[in-house]
Amino acid sequence: MLATALALGAAGCTRIDNALASVPFLSFMRNAPSFDPYEAPRPAPPGSVPFNSPAGEVLPPMPGTEVALTAFAAGPHGRNPLAADDSAALALGEVMYNRHCAVCHGDTGQGNGPAVGPTKFPFAPNLTASPTIERPDGYIYAIIRAGRGLMPSYGARTRHLERWAMVNYVKRLQALAPSLPAQLPPTSPTDRPTLPQDTARPDTAAARRDTLPQENR
Repeated sequence: MLATALALGAAGCTRIDNALASVPFLSFMRNAPSFDPYEAPRPAPPGSVPFNSPAGEVLPPMPGTEVALTAFAAGPHGRNPLAADDSAALALGEVMYNRHCAVCHGDTGQGNGPAVGPTKFPFAPNLTASPTIERPDGYIYAIIRAGRGLMPSYGARTRHLERWAMVNYVKRLQALAPSLPAQLPPTSPTDRPTLPQDTARPDTAAARRDTLPQENR
């Protein structure tokens, strides 16, 4: 009898809970009115027409699958808006790469970062070798944004043009790869790839504010 009463009571509570949750006024704890991370707290004025986002271009959702990444690279959003020799983009890309990527892929992109090892993270691809070196810019951008396999998504940690700047820097590492020591961990700061003098890394905020397009401010 006790077990039956408990079962009926639990079922009843579930039905009551579901019924109450269907009333918006009573379900605010499930959808809290507090702002989510990176959510713009100021709503658009009534009747306004969307034109641009303070976070840059707003792209549709994308799963981290091979099919989705390939489709993005071949689609209208997969074209790199930054010139390959844009010194400000390369400087910003280096900052973002060192912040988010070097820990696994290494300073030179060869998959030998400090987080990779027998008792650490199991594997990081060599970005300066096949198949990554054959990937188009849009595919590299997409995998930064959505992740794939063991690699997590960095879409919430980076902005639109920051990701494209990272793509440019990865391409620069690939171009420098033949002159870099293969698969050896860096032993000193001089082992890092160096960019030409006119692309010396400025402050991250200054690189974004002074030389990148308006949409990334």
